[in-house]
Amino acid sequence: MVDPKRQAPGPRTRGPFGSLLPYRRDPAEFLLTMQRDHGEVVRMKFGPYLVHLVTDPDAVRRVLIENQGNYCRGRFYEQFKLVMGEGLLTTDGERWRAHRRAVQPAFARDAIRGIGPNVVGATHEMLSRWDDAAQRSEPVDLVTEALRVTLVTLSTSLFDYDIRPSVPMLKQVVEDSIETMFPHGYVREMLPRWLPTSRNRLVAANRRRLDQVVDDVRAAQPRRAGSLVDLTESARDPDGRPWTDQEIRDELLTIYLAGHETTATALCWTLHSIAQHRWVAEKLEAEVDQVLAGRDPTVADLDRLPYTQMVVQEALRLFPPIWLYPRDATGDDVLAGYHIPAGSSLLLSPFVSHRNPRIWENPEAFDPSRFDAAAERERPRMSYFPFGGGPRQCIGNTMALLELRMIVAMVVSRYRFELVPGSFVRYGDSLISMRPTPDMLLRLRPRARSVLTGAAS
Repeated sequence: MVDPKRQAPGPRTRGPFGSLLPYRRDPAEFLLTMQRDHGEVVRMKFGPYLVHLVTDPDAVRRVLIENQGNYCRGRFYEQFKLVMGEGLLTTDGERWRAHRRAVQPAFARDAIRGIGPNVVGATHEMLSRWDDAAQRSEPVDLVTEALRVTLVTLSTSLFDYDIRPSVPMLKQVVEDSIETMFPHGYVREMLPRWLPTSRNRLVAANRRRLDQVVDDVRAAQPRRAGSLVDLTESARDPDGRPWTDQEIRDELLTIYLAGHETTATALCWTLHSIAQHRWVAEKLEAEVDQVLAGRDPTVADLDRLPYTQMVVQEALRLFPPIWLYPRDATGDDVLAGYHIPAGSSLLLSPFVSHRNPRIWENPEAFDPSRFDAAAERERPRMSYFPFGGGPRQCIGNTMALLELRMIVAMVVSRYRFELVPGSFVRYGDSLISMRPTPDMLLRLRPRARSVLTGAAS
């Protein structure tokens, strides 16, 4: 019989901050160490807060699916509201459900399949810039390029808007905003928002810039019926009240920020991984050359590119863009035999779960074969969740996977690439996403190709 009050193992609590300081120094590595040393449910103290790291697949499934009503976004999401306001990412309950229903048609599978030409067009723009860089024997900054191609694709596909003139400004604002959204445990984060600190002034200025972009998008007329802007402007709350301008801004801004930054991060790590593994690149090239024979991909081609999908899935395993999903327990629960008291916080981390040695053999190795059909059938559900799971699974996951596969196919069709010697790339430590840091530089080598067959050397 399981003791319902059994506490999970964890590190010894020392001092008033508990594990907060080592977590703040390097959150991802700290949580990996907790899983290694204490198991799949780990009890920790972060200052006054009780926190559990949860990586057991059945426990993750219970939190996100089976008992998801017991878990809300919680205190860790308060910082997100500084940038995104009250949108899909930060709200709970009936308000969240109503907003999700309102914008869901823009992300339906049939709607997303129509964005293929936009992905191809934005990728051609990127490859044209790469052609110029290759001719000058200059490396490309993959982070900048990935952010641009995904932002242009999202703006064109969901907003019917040309965002290109605003890309440089948005890049800096997004970088500042990411730093703001993820709590580091600094005292300045706990000060009232009305105090004129340098941080609060920067937050307010960036929010004004982002609101202006959203207002410009809304003012761009005419727009098609069923577009995301149209859906939000015609939406109603459960009581029949139209959404306010601020609600519309918050929702569009949430989708703008979350929709392109996470996909760009995934693209960076996918191409980085291909560059590090020549055998993966060669197998990718063979598949792309056979299926596409030198032409641009269409959405209909994607089912014929299974290895391309496996490469993307493996990159998402090792480097999930959203690496941490915090939750707060509203009532007591039991996870993997351990008591979770009401009011405590949970950290669900795809980054850590995807490196669980009980589930993943040699978890640090890049191996796309993990995602062939037979291997996937053998794994527990929710051992792999780069887009979350349950009702709150990322609304844009279908769009992101489509973009990633099409862009990867177009890139490997034209280029072989390698990392710049001497450069050291890692994921950022206290960020909301796993964006690479510092710059991720790639050297490009155009692939020779036959006009008739599409074969490449």
